[in-house]
Amino acid sequence: MGDGFQFLDIILLAMIAAFIFLRLRGVLGKRMGHEQSPREDASQKPFEKTKSQLKGQDDDEIADNVIAMNDRIDAPRAALPIDNSPKGRALQDIHTADRNFNPDAFPGQAVQAYEAIVLAFAGGDRSTLKSLLSEEVYNNFERSITDREASSQVMNTDILSVNTAEVEEATLLGSEAEITVRFETEMISQTQDEDGVVVSGDPHPHIVKELWTFSRNLRSSNPNWLLITTRKVD
Repeated sequence: MGDGFQFLDIILLAMIAAFIFLRLRGVLGKRMGHEQSPREDASQKPFEKTKSQLKGQDDDEIADNVIAMNDRIDAPRAALPIDNSPKGRALQDIHTADRNFNPDAFPGQAVQAYEAIVLAFAGGDRSTLKSLLSEEVYNNFERSITDREASSQVMNTDILSVNTAEVEEATLLGSEAEITVRFETEMISQTQDEDGVVVSGDPHPHIVKELWTFSRNLRSSNPNWLLITTRKVD
């Protein structure tokens, strides 16, 4: 009799244990709707890390991390700072006539043109020169290139740095805009004959100071500003 009650106690305890196990499994083992599988969680870790990296940054800093796929902005352009000097008024007038003109960006664009023209002249690249020079300046450059080629001479130029590029003067007469930029550069330039003998220039760096004047008809569909004059300054 005692053995029978002991057997029933064991069965009862087993049933209670099974019931508790099933209850715990129902609570702990069930996936809730907002939970993620290990694969889903791993796939979102980079995104969560990115968000944490951006914490503490302002909107401008976050915008700098975004690569714009279309740089055309249709929003109204901000007004230029007021500068009542003759140069400032002329730049303002050019901007008014051509909304794509940005006087703050122009010196940097002029540097690109300067480097392209100097290197094209040294390399005898007539095609590049023709697209960036006025007809008169191009003819002068082309004659120098032709004379150099006829003498079997080779010109080598290396622009080491552009130390200064700033707008010196600006005018607008009708639709004809002219902007003069002061350049101060450091470069190495020399011309050698067919035997490799240096006939002009030298292999040492030197400072070049020049004023380059660019011109453009603002009504023209050609966006290039053409170089119309150059002169050295002290």
